[in-house]
Amino acid sequence: MNNNPSIESLKEQLYNAESNYYWEYEGGEGKYSNLIEWCTAIFAGSLLPLFLLIVDDDAIYQPGFWLFSSVGVIMIFVSRYLFGADKHRCYHLTAQGIHYTEQDMIPEVAYKIVRGFAWVGIAVCIIAVFLLGPLALVGAGACALMSFGMTNFQPTADKCCLLMDERTVAFNLINDGVMSFAISEKGAHAFSGDVYISLEKKEALLSHLQLLFPNIEIVKIKRLNDQYQHPVYHQEDDKVTE
Repeated sequence: MNNNPSIESLKEQLYNAESNYYWEYEGGEGKYSNLIEWCTAIFAGSLLPLFLLIVDDDAIYQPGFWLFSSVGVIMIFVSRYLFGADKHRCYHLTAQGIHYTEQDMIPEVAYKIVRGFAWVGIAVCIIAVFLLGPLALVGAGACALMSFGMTNFQPTADKCCLLMDERTVAFNLINDGVMSFAISEKGAHAFSGDVYISLEKKEALLSHLQLLFPNIEIVKIKRLNDQYQHPVYHQEDDKVTE
């Protein structure tokens, strides 16, 4: 199963197979992902203002404090909506498994702002070369190259897939829109992974899974890490011990 040509052939069959069930999912990875992303963003954006308050009792009266606080507020939203953006996923369930596209839900205005900053960066580098001479190329050249690469900053969609067969075990995380899949063979990464779906659509997905894979084992779990207690994760170890 670890034979790469075989895996690639199975992936090709997966993408060419008829789609038996389709769904879309927008959001983070699990019920509490939004809360975690917001907490992380707020913590990152508050670090510098909090540090200034600790080291200087009169920091609140300093213009620099309010400047860094304003930058911190901006960074909170940048961190949340750019670096920790939610995902838009489009899933197709087939007789060979699941294939899907995954794209960051970053507002178009963010791409325009980044492209705008890139052109400003290029202009600044050109001005620096004219004002400071060839020595400016040492730093400005690298900055200009990076800016050129960002002038065409566009949203991209990644293609992913999850191969399935009769050995697949599906772990159904109850009260959450996550399902995890695995098989007993170690190293078969194309046969394991998580998919995300709303609770309202999960029953329909389970029904289609059982129709396509009659012998599939579906296990209900309360926490995602509970799946690692299942024998499917220990069969290879047992074989080695024997």
